[in-house]
Amino acid sequence: MPGFAVIDLETTGFSPRQHDRIAEVAVVLTDTAGRVQDEWCTLVNPERDLGPQHVHGISAADVSLAPTFAVVAPHLARLLEGRVIVAHNASFDTRFLRAEFGRVGLPVGIDPLACLCTMRLAGTFLPSAPRGLAICCELAGVVHDGAHSALGDARATAGLLEHYLGLDDADPLWAQAHEASATHSWPGLAVPDGFSPVLRGASRPTGHWLSGLSDRLDRVPFPVEADDYLALLDLALLDRYVSFTERGALLAAAEEAGLGRAQVESLHRGYLDALARVALEDGMLSDAEVADLHEVAGQLGMDADDVAAAVERAASGPVLASLPDDGAHLRAEASGAVGPRGDGEAGGAAALSGADALGGAARGAALGGAVATVAARPRFALARGDEIVLTGAMTRPREDWEREARAAGLAPWPNVTKRTRVVIAADPDSLSGKARTARRYGIPVVSESVLEELLGRVEVTGVR
Repeated sequence: MPGFAVIDLETTGFSPRQHDRIAEVAVVLTDTAGRVQDEWCTLVNPERDLGPQHVHGISAADVSLAPTFAVVAPHLARLLEGRVIVAHNASFDTRFLRAEFGRVGLPVGIDPLACLCTMRLAGTFLPSAPRGLAICCELAGVVHDGAHSALGDARATAGLLEHYLGLDDADPLWAQAHEASATHSWPGLAVPDGFSPVLRGASRPTGHWLSGLSDRLDRVPFPVEADDYLALLDLALLDRYVSFTERGALLAAAEEAGLGRAQVESLHRGYLDALARVALEDGMLSDAEVADLHEVAGQLGMDADDVAAAVERAASGPVLASLPDDGAHLRAEASGAVGPRGDGEAGGAAALSGADALGGAARGAALGGAVATVAARPRFALARGDEIVLTGAMTRPREDWEREARAAGLAPWPNVTKRTRVVIAADPDSLSGKARTARRYGIPVVSESVLEELLGRVEVTGVR
């Protein structure tokens, strides 16, 4: 007798009728006594935003690497075949399973007799227990780690099942469920080769994201496309967080421009220098400005020593302060304001003269130690009348944000158009249709955390 398949799902919401989808599925296989035999879990790309991420904790970056349910379906059907399905609040999970299988053209009927609900069974085996999985586990003495993760909840539910079976394995309901599952058939689908489950944290880099660039040691002039890279970097750093999606776009832009890793690192040092020059315009650095420099440095693969060097170079004299301010602008053509500094290049000796105290830190023998001259970066600002779009389940009610945006003179819009200035997302890697459209149009997608700052400096005129 095959035993039980304990299942748990994490979803984008509560109802497939409202277009909610599965974002994670886990199955724990047990024998007829409830002893664990195997377990399986994968994220699922829901092809939409992830809903309340503060509840399930799944990132859009991770699910962007995950298979869709159409790919997962054959593996899941094989795991469930011949087994009694068990879930906590089983009607919720089976409703989503029916909807997802139906969406890929595989309508399934799940026999309620072949499906057991540990929440309903608590009335028999834990008479004083309320409905929640956590409290049921506590009363039964079952470990419940990883709440609101599919695998953590499936393991806990399997523990409840084993506890129930230990209390009374002769109850007729068990035999009835096994008999019903033996006659129920799941779609017999060919399992594709090469499928690997995708788990939480899959998008987390093992090294810095710049490791995706080639390590060219040859020193070549910066192409004018370097300004295009910097313009994209401006957008990516608008919220001081280079998202998984933005990392991919930056790597692609660097490759298209013919920039190797050493050149990109040189541009990043120059970018930090440009920010340091602006911060020092009043002759001092505030704690907030120092924190901002460190935040940008961390996103670009630099550390505290790089920040200190950038500040020292920025403070070294008027030469740097007189650099042109017509570099890469948002939505602008390449300006040619980027060029390598040092080793005989135009302007190099003068630019480096103030950095001698750093022991030549700005001049490496190869480009990897050099610092590109980067013009002052444009400050992104919204103007009255600009259209903005919000997407995803925000930490604050969306209506509150829209009310504040209108009070600041902005126009919250329901859909992304080419007039949209910025999309505010619950997750900057959002897979929502709005976020995908914004990226196609080259419109920045930023996190909710930056919205308050943008609202606080809306410009009266259209000059940005």
